[in-house]
Amino acid sequence: MTSSLSRREFLAGLGAAGAGALVQTGNRRPQRIIDVHHHVMPPFYIREHRRDQLRVGPGITSIFEWTPQVSLERMDKAGVATSILSISTPGTWFGQVEEGRRLMRAVNEYSARMAKDHPGRFGVFAALNLPDVDGSLKEIEYAFDTLKANGVGIMTSYSSMPAGWKDFDPVFAELNRRKAVVFMHRTVPSCCLELRGQPGDKEFIIDDMRALNSFLANGTLMRYPDIRLIHAHGDKTIPYMAGNGQGPNAALLKKIYVDTAGNTQDTMDDLRELGMLNTQVMFGTDNPYGGEDAVGANLTRLMSFKVSQAELDAIGRSNATKLFPSFA
Repeated sequence: MTSSLSRREFLAGLGAAGAGALVQTGNRRPQRIIDVHHHVMPPFYIREHRRDQLRVGPGITSIFEWTPQVSLERMDKAGVATSILSISTPGTWFGQVEEGRRLMRAVNEYSARMAKDHPGRFGVFAALNLPDVDGSLKEIEYAFDTLKANGVGIMTSYSSMPAGWKDFDPVFAELNRRKAVVFMHRTVPSCCLELRGQPGDKEFIIDDMRALNSFLANGTLMRYPDIRLIHAHGDKTIPYMAGNGQGPNAALLKKIYVDTAGNTQDTMDDLRELGMLNTQVMFGTDNPYGGEDAVGANLTRLMSFKVSQAELDAIGRSNATKLFPSFA
C-alpha cells in the first residue's frame, strides 16, 4: 500500500515509543476467544451440493467430514469460547427461487438448532439469497425475529452479480433499518469458474475486490451506514483499495470489519497503518477448511504475529463483543 511513512519506519517508530509495545506474542493468548468465521456444513447441504462445492474448491474434501461435534472438539482444543456459524461458498443460491428459499431456510434452521443445543457456543449468520429480494426480506424477518440470528451471511457475488448490485438495494435498506451485522464471504462468479485453477485463490480475491467496489460504486456503504459489514478473510483487499487511507472511499472502507483467516504479518501491518487493527479486526478460522487443525492453526498464526497485547486481546475477543454483546 502507498504511504508517506514506510512500514519499516512505522514499526521502528512503535519500537522507539516503548520497549515491548510491539512484540511477537509467543505463548500469550487471548482469553474466551470468539471465532467469527466458522462454517456450518449440514448433511443435506453436502448431499445435495457436494459437486457445486468441489467446483469452487477443487480437491478440498476434508470439509465433508464436518459435524457439530467436530467443531466443538476443535474449539475446545484451541480455547475458542464461541463460533459464529455461516454457510461457505457457493452459498444457498443456485438460480432457482423456490429451491433457494427451501435451502436457505433449512440451513438457517439447522444453524439455529446448533446454537440452541449448545448455549453460548454458537452464534448464527443467517444465509440470504440476494437475487431473490422478496425471499431475502422474508428470511431476514424470520431469521431475526424467530431464529434470533446474530446477523446475516451473504456471498461476494451471485451468478455474476456482485453483492452491491443495485437491484439488491431493498435488502440492504432493511438490514440498515435493523442495524444488522452482515458477514460477506468470498466465492467465484459463474462466469469465471474455469479460471479458478490451483492454488486458485486469485479469483476469490478478484471477487472480493469486485464486491467492495460495487458497494462503493453504487453508494451502498454511503446510503446504509448502520450496516456493520464484515469482510471475511481480510487479506489485502481493503488496504489495497484504501490506498494511503485518505479520501471518502477510504473512510468508508475503514469502517468495515475483517477477520484473520489467512492473514499474514504484512496484512496485519497494513491494517494497523489504517488504524483498523485495534477496532475492526476479529479472529476467524474458516473451519472446517484447513483440515483437522483448522481452528488451532489459525490461533497459532495469530499468536506468531508481532502485535501488542492490547491488539491481541481486541482481535481475539473484545472487537467481536462490540458486534455481539450477547456473548460478552
